Parts: sequence; structure tokens; C-alpha cells
Amino acid sequence: MLSANGRWAVVATLLLGAAGWVFQYRLAWVVAAMLAIALLVSFIWVMRRPSLSAYQHLQPGVVGAGEPANALVTVTNTGARSSAPLIASDLVAGERVAIDVPRLASRESHTATLALPTEKRGHFAVGPLSIERTDPFGFMRLTTHRGTPAKLVVHPAVHAMSTLPTGHRRELEGSASERPQEGGISFHSLRDYVPGDDLRLIHWRSLAKTGTLMVRKNIITSEPRLMVVLDTWAGSYDDESFEDAVRVAASLVSAGCDSRYPVMFRTTGGLEADAAPSGEGRLEIMRILAGVQPDDDDPGLNGVVRVAERAEGISLGAVTGQPPPERTVGITRVRPRFDMVTVVQVGEAFDRPAMRIPGAVAINGATSLDVAARWKARFG
Repeated sequence: MLSANGRWAVVATLLLGAAGWVFQYRLAWVVAAMLAIALLVSFIWVMRRPSLSAYQHLQPGVVGAGEPANALVTVTNTGARSSAPLIASDLVAGERVAIDVPRLASRESHTATLALPTEKRGHFAVGPLSIERTDPFGFMRLTTHRGTPAKLVVHPAVHAMSTLPTGHRRELEGSASERPQEGGISFHSLRDYVPGDDLRLIHWRSLAKTGTLMVRKNIITSEPRLMVVLDTWAGSYDDESFEDAVRVAASLVSAGCDSRYPVMFRTTGGLEADAAPSGEGRLEIMRILAGVQPDDDDPGLNGVVRVAERAEGISLGAVTGQPPPERTVGITRVRPRFDMVTVVQVGEAFDRPAMRIPGAVAINGATSLDVAARWKARFG
């Protein structure tokens, strides 16, 4: 409760009181008594807590790194007396942000915009507000908390990159995958009619023969599928290179979704989410990428063996740092299961070539920006 000034005032009061007692110096007694009275007044001042309520609304609550985000903060004096000027603050992403709240009459509200830091990706709690009350002398400081917490999700920054190479052209006709996407032009099978189905897909011959309303199930055939795997073993990275790897993984996911490919996202630590060609699921992948962290107990790229158990007909993009060779053998083991494998390394400080993996394309760069530039040079 005591501020720095308050602590000095207490020390000065004790020293002056002691000096007045020892040396029988009346002025020291008087100054000590005045400081003691000021401290008592300060204590009574801050203990008269104002009746305040606070409400926060995030605008928006989900952003990309570096994009603007604000909290619209409304503080209301719910008491019968006016409140003194206050400072309302919050700790977001390790950074203190604050607004000044002026004197408020009873039932009066004050609304202000609190700019939130978004330089770092992550899931951040916003609120409750810390409302700081101090006395006119600056001896005492009392902090109370008002409002309910909200959550700010900051997605990693995304670079402009083309989609993962698939090793073949996207065709309209061809062999259907094990779990085909409906909505194409190739006939796959008949299924029961569901209210809302396009009447043009009704199979009238089946209706005439069986009396059951059936519709044609058309699919998108030869639909390339993409899998982006992020190595989350802490030993592959330093502090900065892991953030670069997350940005590269987010860029590859975004490129695949923008090109309307089915995208599967996995981490070697077991996190996973899928995005459909329609884009459904994309935000869930980005939410995972906003909060993913490296782990010392993670299997690293050797965990790709578990991830790729049912990976036939998929193009793999593995994103890693600078792991030792024994932590990359999993890529070699699963290479035959994929149509194409691309390995992206970040954190290379000496401009050495990328790791050599038979049958895989490898790109190495110091930062995510370096990787994006080399990716563009190689794949357009």
C-alpha cells in the first residue's frame, strides 16, 4: 500500500522522532508529527474506496501479429459520491497499458480506448482492470480490480508464400481419395435424399424401381491434400527461430487454404486440426499456432512417423529448426507414404545448405523472411 514516497516519509518520521527524543529538538518533533498526520490522512484517503464498475469490449478479439487491437473500456461510478481521478491499467502480453479516468459524478461513466499490444503471438488475458487510487501526497497507493477478463488471440504473422508443391497438377477427374470431398462433378454413388438437397441430383430411375428417393453423390476427384507439420521439440530452436518456424507454418497453412486445398495441420507434440477447402477449420489451426510452444520432451521430427500413419496421397511440408541428424530420421522413414515431401529449416546463422533427405526438397534460411524469399525463388 505504501508508495516509494510513503516509505521515505515513514523513515523520515521515525528518524526525526528519534532525533527529537535524543537531542530534545522541538522542531524535529514538530516535523515528525506533521509527517505522521500526513501519512494518517493519506491512509484514510485511499481507504475510502470508490464504488466503480468496469466493462471491456475487445475490438477485435482475434488479430494477426502487428495488427491493431483495442479494448473499449467503460468505467462507471456506481456510488452516491463523486470519485477522484484514477488510473486504470492492465497487463497484456507482459506490457502495462493504462488510461486516465477523470473525476466522475455519481452514476457517471467514462469510456476510453485502450490500445493493446499485438507484437507477440499468443493467447492473452485482458482484464480485469487494475484501478489505482492514490492520495494527494503520493504516500499511499491502493489497487482494486474491476470487470471480467476477456481473451485476446494474436495469430502469428503470415508471409506471402505459394502453396506446398504437390508433385502433380490439380485435375477435375481422376481417382477419388479414401475420404472424397462432395460437391464436384464426378459421380461416386447414390445416397438417401436429405431435405435441402438439390432436386437436380435426384436419381429418378431408383425412385421408379424401389420407391425410395435417392440422390447422386458427386465428388471432387484427385483432390490433392496438404499436411503441414511443425516440429515442436525445443532442442531444434533458439528463442527467435521457433517464432520464425511458427510464422512459416502459418504461412504454408494460409497458402493452402487460400488455394482451397484440404489442409491438415499437425505438431510433433500431438496438436492437430484440419481445414476444409471451404476454409472451415482454418481459424482453429491459427488458434493453435497462436499458442503453440516448444517442449523439451517432444519427439521432434521423429514424431512424424506417428503423424503420418494414414498419409497416402498427401503432400507433406515439415517445418523445423536446426535439429541433429538423429532427430530427422523420421522424415526418411515416412517419405514413401507421401506424394511429395518438403522440409523447411529456420535459424541457420551461417548460410549452410539444408539437410539432405533422399526424395525430399529442403529449404534453409536464417529467418522466416529469408525462407519466404527462397521459397518464392524456388516455387514462385
